[in-house]
Amino acid sequence: MSYLNSYVRFLGVWMILLIGFPWTASAQSVWTGTWSLSYKPWPHIPAIDITLQIADPTANMLYPAKLELTHGTFNGEYELLLVKKNDGQLGVGRNKYPLVEEPFGLGPWMMYLNGVLECQQTDTTGERLVLKRLWLDNFGIFMRGLYDNEFYTNTKAFLRDFLYRVDIALERVDDKPWEHPHTIRMINTDTIYYGVYDPIKSDRDVLSLTIQDEERYDRDTVSIVHNGKILADRLPLEQAMALDSITLDTGENYLAFFADNYGDLPPNTAKFIIGTDGDNGQLYGFDFSDRSNAYSTVMVARFQYQPKAPITTQLPVTPVPDALPRTIDRDEPATPGTPVYTKGRRNQRIGQLTVSAEQVMLELRDEQVEDGDVISLEVNGAVVANGMEVTQQGRRFGVTLKRGRNRIVFRAENLGRIPPNTAVLLVDADGEQRKFHLSTDFERNNVLDVIFHP
Repeated sequence: MSYLNSYVRFLGVWMILLIGFPWTASAQSVWTGTWSLSYKPWPHIPAIDITLQIADPTANMLYPAKLELTHGTFNGEYELLLVKKNDGQLGVGRNKYPLVEEPFGLGPWMMYLNGVLECQQTDTTGERLVLKRLWLDNFGIFMRGLYDNEFYTNTKAFLRDFLYRVDIALERVDDKPWEHPHTIRMINTDTIYYGVYDPIKSDRDVLSLTIQDEERYDRDTVSIVHNGKILADRLPLEQAMALDSITLDTGENYLAFFADNYGDLPPNTAKFIIGTDGDNGQLYGFDFSDRSNAYSTVMVARFQYQPKAPITTQLPVTPVPDALPRTIDRDEPATPGTPVYTKGRRNQRIGQLTVSAEQVMLELRDEQVEDGDVISLEVNGAVVANGMEVTQQGRRFGVTLKRGRNRIVFRAENLGRIPPNTAVLLVDADGEQRKFHLSTDFERNNVLDVIFHP
């Protein structure tokens, strides 16, 4: 009898696991492939069709994806980034970059899709992805030009209501990963920001972590994932001080910060401050209240850690008093022993220029009031000017180009007395002069691509 009771209990536990608990994905490949939905509530109105293609992941957590949305005469194709939150959910990146939008654009309405995609198992159709929105209740987002062309007004309104309120459940079509050259660009943020910040190098394997609320504590909660491992799950910001450090893996480290909700005062305004120790200690801020992240579900910081090679040569050691403060090797003045605060930055392209001359002349100057702006200039990763003050008199640089694409990056070293950091760039090439306006800060660099074709 005891054997029979044990067997019954064994079956009961498995029945609960299979039926009573929500199904969560455990395999890495559960997300990749093609998913689709056709929404047609009335026979006289064309259906809204959605196709979502998901690529293989990076670090088991970053999934590039393409979303296709069609309804009648409307056709839209968007690139976006999905980020693994846990075994059963993918966070939906804020920015859905339009590859195609015709005959009109949806503008900010794509923000209604912000939230998580939850993988569920059904008895009839198998796997499906269900959208769990972060609702924008009592927050009006209106498309400009809704009534510009009355022919499209009904189509726009129908699409808006669908994105805002209709239950979205995508059924699996196949498990073939989406493949496209753009997937590399989406992980390694270039001129388009999909949610991943530029990589930051660290010579120590431990980072300090502080979390703040930029407005006031309004029951915002956050989750943190490091290379696919959950560090914090639905952590209230009032209790965020319980986290004070993160240990890095050797090589690439992706830290995903998720907004679990929008709190009592939308949106979520958590700010994550990460500090690197070592020879070039700095603080880096990743802020949900920044304009580029407003109402987003997830943002990703990227840190690169390589242990220092051991020193084999025995060198004489000079004793240093304990009271001597540590200094920071930076161009701008800094308080000894205090890390310099620099926000995570993204590259913003200001233009592209094709030239036939191997050498071009760059001139940087301030066309407005000199306010102490300091900028650094890199060409193909090499520093051309470091900590240069922008003046009305200007400064000129000769640059030798390589064949093909050359990347010129302008980085703000301060914000001057009148933020942001601004300058005018004059480019002399092929007997012509081109003018570009620079506007940089601690959130973004400016990038000019110069293509050299002899």
